[in-house]
Amino acid sequence: MPDAAMNDFTSLLSMPAGTDLGSSDWYRVTQEDINTFATLTKDEDPYHIDPEWAKENSPLGTTISFGFLTLSMLTYFSYQVFGRAGIAAGEDTQMFNLGFNRIRLPEPVPAGAEIRGNFTFAAARVRDNGGVEFTTDIVIEIKGKERPALVAQWLGVAVKK
Repeated sequence: MPDAAMNDFTSLLSMPAGTDLGSSDWYRVTQEDINTFATLTKDEDPYHIDPEWAKENSPLGTTISFGFLTLSMLTYFSYQVFGRAGIAAGEDTQMFNLGFNRIRLPEPVPAGAEIRGNFTFAAARVRDNGGVEFTTDIVIEIKGKERPALVAQWLGVAVKK
């Protein structure tokens, strides 16, 4: 991992694929987080927002996070991991979300569970229209569970302002 910030992102071009960028801190997904997400997305499925209903009707016996809420935590986790790895936008660069090559949600996240993101550098290339496109492999693990909550390959781009 680099010691200095890669504000121009060209250093990513020489980073070996498979470089472990690190893990975020653990984050507890609360019922309040889930309910707020439900309100914002207009998706008030009882599997997510009604603990009594879930206790009686869900095979898990509890409410679970939305998969898209788990996915949305990538931004929060990436700020921690990229910052620690010295990968950060500077005064003359900006980072943008370009999308995903793959997203899987193998395990539901029960309300109250703790999750964290593990990031691995996969690739980088110079874009024809400028900037550096980079790919990161991410696994969001659930504390105490063998299977991950999310496995994704995330694309980002860094460009000069």
